[in-house]
Amino acid sequence: MPTISIIIRCYNEEEHIGRLLSGIIQQTIKDVEIIVVDSGSTDATMQPFP
Repeated sequence: MPTISIIIRCYNEEEHIGRLLSGIIQQTIKDVEIIVVDSGSTDATMQPFP
């Protein structure tokens, strides 16, 4: 079980989601579960994160 679970709600956040996920990954706590809940985005919000 992860130390922290982060739930992110998003809708058409292509411009910002990469920076948000990068910031989460750079934190000192590494045992993190990230759950992204998309509400029907019509942009590239849900494209795989590198």
